[in-house]
Amino acid sequence: MVLGALLVVGCGGEPQEGAGTAGGTEGATSATAGTGTGSGTSTVTAGGVTSVGSASAGSGSTGTATATATAGSATAGGGSATGGASATAGSGGSAGATAGTGGSTGSICADQDVTFDVQTPTVVLLIDQSGSMTASFGNTSRWEAVRDALTDPVDGVVAQLASQVRFGLTLYTSFDGFDGGTCPVLTEVSPALDNYQAIADTFAMNQPEEDTPTGESIEAVTQTLLADPWPDDKIIVLATDGEPDTCAVPDPQNGQAESIAAAQAAFNQGIKTFIIGVGNQVSQQHLQDMANAGQGVGPNDPDAPYYQPADKAALVQAFEDIINGVRSCVLTLNGMIVQGMEESCTVTVNGMDVPYDDPNGWKVNSPSEIELVGQACDAIQEGTVEIDVVCTCDAIIPQ
Repeated sequence: MVLGALLVVGCGGEPQEGAGTAGGTEGATSATAGTGTGSGTSTVTAGGVTSVGSASAGSGSTGTATATATAGSATAGGGSATGGASATAGSGGSAGATAGTGGSTGSICADQDVTFDVQTPTVVLLIDQSGSMTASFGNTSRWEAVRDALTDPVDGVVAQLASQVRFGLTLYTSFDGFDGGTCPVLTEVSPALDNYQAIADTFAMNQPEEDTPTGESIEAVTQTLLADPWPDDKIIVLATDGEPDTCAVPDPQNGQAESIAAAQAAFNQGIKTFIIGVGNQVSQQHLQDMANAGQGVGPNDPDAPYYQPADKAALVQAFEDIINGVRSCVLTLNGMIVQGMEESCTVTVNGMDVPYDDPNGWKVNSPSEIELVGQACDAIQEGTVEIDVVCTCDAIIPQ
């Protein structure tokens, strides 16, 4: 389940260099050049300049010349040589130097490491704290089942994914709606990476109370998430065991329309809501309506999934399915892929090549962003994965 990515883009491909010779006919027949510095060397013999790698050389007084190698092209003045080098005679040499020819015999293309980042989603766990959460759920209570599914140190979802997901927690209830004072009553842990202990401690210090103002609670969490400057995806996972009420009318449970409207409003502002029905007191119709509203399903679209597990194991699986499903398949490069050179990059997932521009491979969203799609994306969302991206030197511009 833990995402492991190899965060290196190597710059491969065939090494390239320029080499050239240029002859001078006067005053430099005995000149020799010292070795240069950088990635190439340069020598001068019998009035000519030979540039290996990339270098610049200019003859000084008659009989001597020095060269300093720099990455890129070589210049020394008067003519230009094919292969990336040019030459000129300095004082005491001939101004009529002619260009020789160059070739590709060495390497000036060093590897250039470019990292990428996997987007980190923010997940607020919105947990119903109403009194009915004390009802039995298998061999435990609904409340304890949710708590353990999230915070069990061995197989709890938060325990396993705390380093890959920014988890937050909001417990919600009320005490007779507005008649009891503040409504909704929220107990919150702000989203953060490695937030397991804070979430586990908050669960341990709280217990089920009274009512279920779901709509108002979604509205409050939405505002918190909108104020959060974190740039990646934000979602709400709602776990509730009954039909919702409202702060204005805590009984009976007639808050379905307000809850659906709150989920729709959150979606319209870029925040998806996923719903888990804990037990059988919340109707399948309401679960479906909430799922569709929270995930932006239109009138003619297929229904969005909702979850109504029958035991703790299925509850753990529901949380895992939702949270793994929103782990992003978008990789932000610390560099830019040159337009038209996309096929000069190779992407592998767990050592297997995935094809470019394929429904089960990868695509380019922008020069600095790629996305795994189809089966390649499923690999990220279903288990441990190592990702490697390699581009040839001419296909990537490092930043």
